[in-house]
Amino acid sequence: MDVFDLTRNPDQIGPAWSFFLIFVAIDLGLLGGILYFALCLRRKAALFYLPLVLAMAAGAIWMTWYDIRHARAVKAQIASGHFASVEGCLDWFKPGLASPHEADSGLERWAVAGRTFDYAADEVRFGYHLVEPGGGIVHADSWVRVGYIPDKVRGYNDIVRLEVRQRACPAAPNPY
Repeated sequence: MDVFDLTRNPDQIGPAWSFFLIFVAIDLGLLGGILYFALCLRRKAALFYLPLVLAMAAGAIWMTWYDIRHARAVKAQIASGHFASVEGCLDWFKPGLASPHEADSGLERWAVAGRTFDYAADEVRFGYHLVEPGGGIVHADSWVRVGYIPDKVRGYNDIVRLEVRQRACPAAPNPY
């Protein structure tokens, strides 16, 4: 049996600081450039972009704040043992792509007991996200037991524990 288990190592769960802070830094650089052009070089047309840059900065700051809160909430749920779990043979399975350049079309998707899970090889998340062509342990003929925590804002399930028995079920169909 193959196992991925964050429940035994909750210290590995944390926000993706660098991912969101890159966007905050870019937005602050753009804001500085706009203010420089508008105030120092007296090019008032640069102020046209100010609302857009402020909205982008606010979005990046909000996502960073949300990611921090979500990581803390997931750690607390794991510590208390309160996370959802489903198990069984896969209802359907669509393998992902190992290429990080095709993340939207490269999502690996599968369902067990009516619950859908999806992830891509290059995603920035702390839950399980290793696609089949990249060495992932979930295959069309796998039996799985999945411990997960729903992320309602992003619309996916963070897989915090995954047990897989290989070749234990008939191959699930690929609906895509």
